[in-house]
Amino acid sequence: MTADATVGLLANPQDAIAAARRLQPRISARAADHDKAGIFPEADFADLRTHGLLGLMVPTRLGGPGAGFADYVEVAMALAGGNGATALVFNMHASITGALAQTPDELARFLGVPETYFAARDRILEGARDGSFYAVAMSERGAGSRLSQITTTYEPVAGGYHLKGAKTFVSGAGFADAYLIAAKSHIADPPEVSHFLVPAGDGLTVEQTWDSLGMRATGSQDLHIDIDVPADTLIGGMEGLTLLLAQVMPQSWLRATPRSTSVSHSRQSTPPSHMSTRASAVSCPPFARASVVLMLLSRRRDWSYAKPRAASTVSRAKRR
Repeated sequence: MTADATVGLLANPQDAIAAARRLQPRISARAADHDKAGIFPEADFADLRTHGLLGLMVPTRLGGPGAGFADYVEVAMALAGGNGATALVFNMHASITGALAQTPDELARFLGVPETYFAARDRILEGARDGSFYAVAMSERGAGSRLSQITTTYEPVAGGYHLKGAKTFVSGAGFADAYLIAAKSHIADPPEVSHFLVPAGDGLTVEQTWDSLGMRATGSQDLHIDIDVPADTLIGGMEGLTLLLAQVMPQSWLRATPRSTSVSHSRQSTPPSHMSTRASAVSCPPFARASVVLMLLSRRRDWSYAKPRAASTVSRAKRR
């Protein structure tokens, strides 16, 4: 998927929510075919790009709608009402753009990022505004998403870094413009985990492994990595930064909640006869409670709630 001039721009979050709700019937009409064939919903993502939704979290200063987490909840629930797989992959993309857009400059500087970080961050967000689609490559076989256990490595080379390893459950693999890759350096003691946003291309190889019973259209294939990348692909411009952000910005991990909530609501509205035939079970209240937490967090206007956690985390990192 490549960004081009066909991308629509959204004026505000309300337009984004309206666009997602308009797209829901189109996405729903294609969902069964995508699931049956186990193929990635390319048409859905073409619609998301055309309607500007890949730029949902981009701030207004960069030409985006400036959506917050509460707005994201509404958009994700609308998409999940059409196809849970589409919403899941969109969630991965938004977890990248949302974390970059929603981390305050003051907090980033407090964590020690170089000034070059801000220009690099804005380039990533501008890419999403223009229709670029980002996937997450974090999980590994035998490690899951436990960053301390990953075996993908990186090491400094002339002009940047060399990354080598393999990822699994990479939703949207083969269709993304770039991949957020978690890798570990063994040069530091203890080893540091950093993230890189790596453009699709040579050195990234998709292996078709996804053949699941559910969420068959997410295209969550394996990704093999053996690539040299420029220094500016390192997220934050400093090694080890993303582990700190994961600890002080917990709301970024709640992004899956609205998608799960909407899927649960859709299952509740399915005719009882089908529900009994499929032996489906619905448990919505926990998701609903988490959605309330997510929306409350999204309405915070400052990051004072995160600063004590950040100070403690940075202090521990400096003592290593």
